[in-house]
Amino acid sequence: MRIILLVGLVMATAACGAYRFPEPGSATGTVHGQVVTLGCGGPIQPDTMACPAQASIVCPRPSPPISQACGTRPLTGFELTFTKDDTRRIATTGSAGVYSIDLPAGTWRVSAATSARIIDGPQTVVVSAGASIAADYVIDTGMRAAA
Repeated sequence: MRIILLVGLVMATAACGAYRFPEPGSATGTVHGQVVTLGCGGPIQPDTMACPAQASIVCPRPSPPISQACGTRPLTGFELTFTKDDTRRIATTGSAGVYSIDLPAGTWRVSAATSARIIDGPQTVVVSAGASIAADYVIDTGMRAAA
C-alpha cells in the first residue's frame, strides 16, 4: 500500500513539472498601446499672429486649433521612456505606431525619449503583476509638412 501511495505521489509531482515560485520583485505587467502624431501641414506658428491687413494688430489663431483640424497618423520608430527610481526602460513603436513593454510592478513615469512632447496620454502608469495596461499617446514632434 505504501509503495502504491509513493508511486502515485511521484507521478503527481512529475505531472506538475518543475514549478518555480516567483522571486520577490520579479513580477511584471505589460504596458501597450499606440503612439500617433499630429498630421498637420504648414509651419509651426505661435498662438497669435499678425493680421494680414494691419501688421501692428495681433489676432488670435483661427478656430479650431490646428491639433483638432489636422487628424493624426501612427508614429513609427518612436521611443517612449519609462522611469521608476533609477531604472529606465525604453519601448519603441513598430510600423503601425504600436508598442508593448513588460515592466516590473510599480509606478512608472512616462516621457518622450526625444525632444518631442506628449500632448495626450497618461504621464504615469501603475503596473501590477500579471496586468495588461493600455496607454495610448499623442505626440507633438514639432515638425510640420510644408503647406
